[in-house]
Amino acid sequence: MNDRPEINKLRHSCSHILASAVRKLYPGVKLGIGPATDTGFYYDFDFPSGFNKSGLSEIEKVMREEVEQALPFVREEWIREKASAFFSKEGQPYKLELIKDLNQDKVFVYRHGDFTDLCKGPHLGSTGDVKNFKLLSTAGAYWRGKEGNPQLVRIYGTAFFTKGELESHLKHLEEAKERD
Repeated sequence: MNDRPEINKLRHSCSHILASAVRKLYPGVKLGIGPATDTGFYYDFDFPSGFNKSGLSEIEKVMREEVEQALPFVREEWIREKASAFFSKEGQPYKLELIKDLNQDKVFVYRHGDFTDLCKGPHLGSTGDVKNFKLLSTAGAYWRGKEGNPQLVRIYGTAFFTKGELESHLKHLEEAKERD
């Protein structure tokens, strides 16, 4: 990951907005993880009825609605049992596995609006701080990178602080694609 903490916060915040949008559009989806990367972010999902890449524009639309609402990102420290009970009730087995593997008495969650995710953070102040983003592609990814684990759908995106940076990055990606 790059050494620009603010861009990492932006991109990780965007991954949470992505996960929230997917949950709104696909009830019953199971959430994996959603880190920032050197060039953007991703989030892994277990869709109960499959996913079609054409759904990216719909997801992006719901993400933009959340951005317009400027929902604050709220960090909370929960005892392990509370987190386990919450994610069990939500039907989130991957989150339960992560809580178990953390082997800590307390864990952190981040909320924005009605979306809550297990996360150590950090995040920007609100969804309104995320303006310039684009969902890019999907791929298959084994849960925790281990063959034999369930295969999830990874949705990739990118985010920048300025429209110019985003446009420049997207242009660079298009040029690279043409060269291939």
